[in-house]
Amino acid sequence: MSVGYATGTRGGSHHDTRPVPQYSPDFDRRSPDGKAAFAVRSQHFAAVGDSLIMCRFTTERGGYGVFLNDNYVRMVNAATGWGLDLAELARIGERIVNLERAFNCREGISRKDDTLPWRVQHEPIPEGPSKGMCCPPEELDRMLDEYYDLRGWTRNGIPTAERLKALDLAAAIPA
Repeated sequence: MSVGYATGTRGGSHHDTRPVPQYSPDFDRRSPDGKAAFAVRSQHFAAVGDSLIMCRFTTERGGYGVFLNDNYVRMVNAATGWGLDLAELARIGERIVNLERAFNCREGISRKDDTLPWRVQHEPIPEGPSKGMCCPPEELDRMLDEYYDLRGWTRNGIPTAERLKALDLAAAIPA
């Protein structure tokens, strides 16, 4: 959740990067490997879900799933009459996240703000299944580099003009 909390467009929130898949026995919570890609995918899912004004308790646990999939495609197409496929639905989520980030960057947000509380970075969890875990600054930095690269942003966390154009968001490019 660290890279997702650090990069959330509304501040650290489990609504932007969903924790649910991280409780799967197949998910290695103790390794930073793959976490940037998880955050990107999860943020696209959350952005689409927020746009649909859907309750995640019913969709995630009610058979739709914890990531965008064909169930969501069928639901959106049935409600709208569109003919989207899964890649197009995920692109909608990507466009939303990039537009939110472009707005935030216009207001001064950058990598300096993509951080976590000191305690999360320096004080290991004292007990429970995550005992001993924290997200040291150097680990967060590596995940941020990977996250920005996956998004096509600068290493300062700014969506590039090329990325915004590729997402048909040219109007969001700062003058």
